[in-house]
Amino acid sequence: MNTKGASWLAAILVFMFLVGGCATEQHMQQGPPFQAQPLAKEMWQLKTDNLVFILDASSSMSENYNGIEKFTLGRNIVANFNQTMPDLPFKTVLRSFGHANAFSDKSTVLEYGLRDYSRSGISDALAKIIPAGGSSPMEKAFRAAADDLKASQGKIAMIVISDGKDMNKAPLEAARELKAQYGDRLCIYTVLVGDDAPGRLLLEGISQVTGCWKALSAEDLATGSTMADFVATVLLKKVEVALPTMSKAGTWVFKDIKFEVDKDVLIASSYPTLEEIVKILKGHPDISVEIQGHTDSTASVAYNLDLSQRRARTVMHYLQGKGIAASRMTAKGYGKSRPMDTNDTAKGRSNNRRVELKPMK
Repeated sequence: MNTKGASWLAAILVFMFLVGGCATEQHMQQGPPFQAQPLAKEMWQLKTDNLVFILDASSSMSENYNGIEKFTLGRNIVANFNQTMPDLPFKTVLRSFGHANAFSDKSTVLEYGLRDYSRSGISDALAKIIPAGGSSPMEKAFRAAADDLKASQGKIAMIVISDGKDMNKAPLEAARELKAQYGDRLCIYTVLVGDDAPGRLLLEGISQVTGCWKALSAEDLATGSTMADFVATVLLKKVEVALPTMSKAGTWVFKDIKFEVDKDVLIASSYPTLEEIVKILKGHPDISVEIQGHTDSTASVAYNLDLSQRRARTVMHYLQGKGIAASRMTAKGYGKSRPMDTNDTAKGRSNNRRVELKPMK
């Protein structure tokens, strides 16, 4: 066999192996697919003033779990939480512990905070924490976080993401120290990455120190909806949105939704009322509505019926564009068939030109 040819063949095979290995590694680092369900800030208010992420970057996190590096899973939990959070004003800390020497020779590193929450800021800080390596000094991260929070005010939520592996009881003692220092201001939530039995017991014990919430696993937060529920539990309370007054006909009447003359084009003064409708429907996701268009008696029956139908559809399309599911809405034009006032005066005709929403559960 030609020696030179054999060398080339060997080089090609090595190249293919390396490329294939890199592709496999890259796939492993991506983690499972995740479709975020971001929470709209209009529908929520904060119950927590400070949010702390404690991320395990120790060597055991470089191990695979179900074919994916545990550290990738851990980082993804923070990233997915970050995608889901609403843009509300609170303070944030991101602190890691462990670390490969290529990243840091410190046992725990403050990556972000204590400062105002920034989605891009958390994302950028998280991207830098690679690769995993080193020992597992979770207790040092807890004690450092206690110092990070000295200037904090109000409630504190701490999320600990770890496999809990190769640790003694020191993290549990440090969690109790945190509780003693910050009292009822502090809630600790733990997320187990992997299936290490002693690690599970450790994280369960840490979560019980404050008793705010049960310990979770990475699998519990794998979908957009379960992550959204977790974000709401940790950070938020829902804004109570009052329903409008019901008319005798069982509808909500909106007379401030106006259109250009003889057109189905909204005028600018309509938008505040439409935004109120968006808020109402987002605040009551169990309610579906029939959007009704009504006109005065000017023009023919057929003309008014068509115009009112087009205007009702315009409102429906606007609401759909603001995130209200099309499946929750129908549009129907009633023309001049259901006047709520006289058509003999200008004021009465103005009242009859309206949009109503009929709620249906």
